[in-house]
Order: sequence, then structure tokens, then C-alpha cells
Amino acid sequence: MKRAGVALLLTLATMLGAWRPASALAAAPARKVAVLVYAPTTLPTAHARIAQTRLEQLLGDNGLTVLDREQAEKLKKGWGRLQDPGALITAEEFVANASKYALDGIYRVYLDTGVTRGVAGLYSATALSDIRYVGEDAQVRAAASPPMGVKGLPPSDGLTEGAAVSNAIQRAVDATAQSLGLQVQDYTNPRLFSVRLQPVPTASPDYRAEPRPEPLMPSHPALKRVKLADGDWLSEEITCAQPSSDGKMVAVGGYIRKTQLLGGRPQRSYGSTVHVLDLGADKEVATFVSAPVTDRTREEQGGSKVLDCLFLSGWRYVAAITNSKLFLWDTERGAVMSEITFDRAYERARLEHGRGGDQDYLSFSFQGLTTGSGRVSYRITRE
Repeated sequence: MKRAGVALLLTLATMLGAWRPASALAAAPARKVAVLVYAPTTLPTAHARIAQTRLEQLLGDNGLTVLDREQAEKLKKGWGRLQDPGALITAEEFVANASKYALDGIYRVYLDTGVTRGVAGLYSATALSDIRYVGEDAQVRAAASPPMGVKGLPPSDGLTEGAAVSNAIQRAVDATAQSLGLQVQDYTNPRLFSVRLQPVPTASPDYRAEPRPEPLMPSHPALKRVKLADGDWLSEEITCAQPSSDGKMVAVGGYIRKTQLLGGRPQRSYGSTVHVLDLGADKEVATFVSAPVTDRTREEQGGSKVLDCLFLSGWRYVAAITNSKLFLWDTERGAVMSEITFDRAYERARLEHGRGGDQDYLSFSFQGLTTGSGRVSYRITRE
């Protein structure tokens, strides 16, 4: 009963997303193992094959013999309880099923993937790999890959869905196998593309704007988590607060004022930032400087106030427009993709993302006493 209780606790901990260092999840001293992959029925079978191939390769690199797939499929069909990641496997049950194939252990892979069409004809994919090893002692060793699509761990890009998903699955399997103590000699890095803004006279004739959620008021309770500049001589005012299309993130523009004494007289300088707030985690996850707190350069025709901000491709990218500049950042890589300095100053502007044919556009409409009114468009292209 004590051993079964320990195994159950380990299983429950992993199901709740527990993350243990490799030293606590040493690879099992197995000689012959089987790899069984379980995925939702909605996923293409090719996804499971990619995960199985990658893990089999890693196990072979670590000196283990892997049961051939035909035999593994028979084992999988004959031992239905393995499909349940929470199933408690006893030593007797393991011997009764695995001894037919002379196995020392079994690696169960529970896989899930997601893919979306991004901008500039790219696809972005994520994958989650939960691997559980069980040996003849019925002790379970388990780990799950960290979530993709967050800052520092971007999704995988691809020119096709298949290319993006394949890279994401291999990354997820590599991360989980390494956590289990396996040596990963050729770690799969994320495949990423960069995009940029290219000015165009106008968007294509069949251009259609993507709907955008209603912006939040600066007094909205969710915005209390934004880390605004605050001090005796420093203040920051929220000028835009735009949720992502799924409502999970908010881009917040902040207008910074700094006062200092020069020659006995107070003098102000200005700047701005764009904050990215994760509503689920209830915290700020990224901050981008749209204008440092300093005097304007000669190239800048206007001020530094953020006039509008907008998420693109879910919340993979965030755009912002100030009086003087237009920005496009990759939120998950924490990098600026494009920074455009205007040849005129804008007083008011509203951003818009749309598509025409197979092209993506970032546009803004403007109006003001000195600027008049109009519309400016940029095509989003990959580099």
C-alpha cells in the first residue's frame, strides 16, 4: 500500500504540472523499452509518429533498444489502461503484459498540439509532451514539457502547418526527455521567422479588417497590475489598453513624464512604454520602450505619447503608434520586428490589422488639426 501511495502521488503531481529537475528524474536503468504515444483523436496520426520517432531516436542515442512499432502497437491495443495517464500500474500487471515482449520498461507519451495561421503567410505551432516511464517495479517517473507560446519560449514558425508542428513536437519531446534524465545530444531549437513592415500606397482591394475587442478604460481593475513609473519626480499615465482577441492579454500604453530642476527651474522630459499584461497570471510579462525618457531627436517630428496599441496573431505580436513612430514587437521573443519613424507628427491615430488575399496589413487612420485626416498602410512581410 505504501509503494502504491507513493506512485499515486507522483502521478497526481505530474498531472498538476509539477516540474522536477533532471537529478530527481534519473533515467531508468532499462535495456529494452517500448514507446507508446497517445494523442487526442482530433490530431492527425502524423503528429504521433513524429513524437514516437523523436523519442525512439533519443532512446537509441542513450544505448537503449526500442521495441519495433508493430509489436508496440500490439502492446498498446492489448493493454488499454495505459491510455489513462492517471492509471496506477502494479508490478504484477506490468509483468503480465510486458514480459511477452521481454521489456524492462515502457515510455508512455501523451501528446497535444496546436497550430494557428499567423501573419505574413506563416504558421505558429505549439506542442505539449507528457512522458511517463514505468518499469517492472511499477514506479512511475514523469515529466511534462514547459508551455510554449510564452515569453522566452515562443511557438515554432513554419511556412506550412506540417513544418511548424513537426518542429514544435520535437522541441517538446526533447525538453521532456532531458528532464527525465536522457541525454539529448542534438537539441531541437525553435524554428523562427522574423517579420517587418513594408510601406505600401494602399491595401489590396479585397482588404478586410480583423475585428478588435473593445479597449479597457484606464480605471479598469485589471490594469492595477501594470508596473507604471511612479515617484516624486516621475509619473506614468495610461493612454491605451487593448485586450487580445482571446481576452487573455492586454497591451497597455504608458505616457511618462519626468521633472527635474535645471538652473533652479523645473524642466520636463517625456517618454513612453508599452506593457503586456497576462490576465490569467495576473501580472505584467513584458515591457517595451517606445520612447526613452529624454529630449526628442531631430528625426522625430512629434511627441512620444502612445496613441494606440493592438495585438496581432493572437498576442504573438503587439503594435503601437506614438506621435512620431510605429512599432511592431514579437511579444514572446521580446524583440522589435519593425520601428518606423514618421516624416510628420500625428495627433490622433487608430491601428487596424487586416488581410487582403494572402497578405497581412497593419494600417492606421489619423486625424488632427494640423495633420488633417487619412490612412496609412504597411504590408507585413517575412524576412
